[in-house]
Amino acid sequence: MSKKTVVQGAIIVLAASILTRILGFVFRIYISNQLGAEGMGLYQLVLSLYMLVVTFATSGISIAVSRMVAEQLEVNRYGSKKTVLRMSVTYSLLVSLGVAFLLFWCAEPLGNYILKDPRTVLSLKYLAPSIPFMAVAACIKGYYYALRKSFMPSSAQVIEQIVKMAFIMVVIQLWLPYGDEYACAAAVLGMTVGEISSCVYAVCMYFAGKTKEKKQVYKRRVAMKTILQISLPIQFSSTFHSLLRLAENLMIIAGLKVFSGGDSSQAIGLYGILKGMVLPLLAFPTSLLSALVTTLIPEVAGANAGGKCQTVSRAVRKVLQLTLLMSVVIVALFMIFPNEIGVLLYGEQQVGQMLQMLCFICPLMYLEMVTVGILNAIGEQMKPMQYNIIDAVLRIGLIWLFVPLGGIQAFLWIMIGSNLFTSILNLRRLLKVTGVKPDYKNWMVKPAIAAAATGLLVRLGCQLLSGYGFQGWLMIGAGCCITIVIYIVLLFALGCVKKKDLLWLKDCFRSKKSAVSSTKH
Repeated sequence: MSKKTVVQGAIIVLAASILTRILGFVFRIYISNQLGAEGMGLYQLVLSLYMLVVTFATSGISIAVSRMVAEQLEVNRYGSKKTVLRMSVTYSLLVSLGVAFLLFWCAEPLGNYILKDPRTVLSLKYLAPSIPFMAVAACIKGYYYALRKSFMPSSAQVIEQIVKMAFIMVVIQLWLPYGDEYACAAAVLGMTVGEISSCVYAVCMYFAGKTKEKKQVYKRRVAMKTILQISLPIQFSSTFHSLLRLAENLMIIAGLKVFSGGDSSQAIGLYGILKGMVLPLLAFPTSLLSALVTTLIPEVAGANAGGKCQTVSRAVRKVLQLTLLMSVVIVALFMIFPNEIGVLLYGEQQVGQMLQMLCFICPLMYLEMVTVGILNAIGEQMKPMQYNIIDAVLRIGLIWLFVPLGGIQAFLWIMIGSNLFTSILNLRRLLKVTGVKPDYKNWMVKPAIAAAATGLLVRLGCQLLSGYGFQGWLMIGAGCCITIVIYIVLLFALGCVKKKDLLWLKDCFRSKKSAVSSTKH
């Protein structure tokens, strides 16, 4: 795949990702203000169980489709790319329908005895129908990403978000007077409606753009075998990891309840602040990275299948460099305005306190996201699985020991150690299998110095100007823009970003016509 195609695909995915992230982030603020801390805790509790069943039903299938179609385009392994899609849809439907049925009929015992809150039962029932639609949409999106046709899955993502938001904003106002149970149910019902609309759109787009392929021998058994080989390890590892995460979330609430002297509302409220407010803030800047990872998976998979080691190494270097340079300045931004962000967005002082402590895990979170994505693309999915399981077991043990004694502060330190552990292991594995040698001096040390100096300067300037009406969103917006501009200038001055990086980007945007012309000359 040409550089131009990679960048164009990344731009489409990036634009949709940024749009949906912004919409989702703003909407999460709206939801949190409607539900409050305890309501958000209840909402996150429902989602923790929902993510377990969704993971079992859908995890691995999108990666399998994307990777196999990319391989089919590179070398004919499965007879037809549509064979890959059809077999993946068949497999995902069988699994997801069974999971949806079980979730609906077992919602009452799951809510009462697993989540230990009867207010979650209605929400679980409303979420069950979304699972088959999500599974089918995941297959079709993976198919289009592999074909480098990013518009369809990106637009489906936007449609899902808009439909979900519109539905929830109407229904939650009607159900909110009936209490947290119905307000939470309105929020999750909107998720189901959004998934259904996204799936219907994806299916319609697929049949509208369907083209005939040359007659070939359809290798359905080979395709299904490969789907299982790729998706099952990811499916079971992710499911086991989600199961451990669910156990972890339940233990956090139980530990916080012990620490607060049996106050269940306070425990769920703190859990809601952390999981529903702080962590989404930290994850919000990942739009760019998730777009790049999604776009690079087919390229890396195809290059890996074709034995193009240099292409794989180049992609890994670029994404690691971008991840580290971006994450360093994000830490600086969160350190400059933690309390202002927490109060302005959520009206919660504790958000700023947690944000200031946890912002240092941003480089670790972002690094782990991109390394795991690339490892899955090159057939190394077993290692992240092992690391995640070890990490989850260690986290549960530490939560059981320390959260009842130290409360939320103890868990924040556990999170920091956990992210450090898994990010280092995944990065070490990626560097080993790709042979990439990272430039830590120009990717981490110098950027950290530049970001720290910029952050201190901007914070001091904001404090001096605060007495002249320079406050609130005006201060945060101007401060962030100034920080980013100075940081970029310092990156060039320190040699972290060089002229050849800009030339590479310029070459990516060259038109095909100019590229052909230059080749002739």
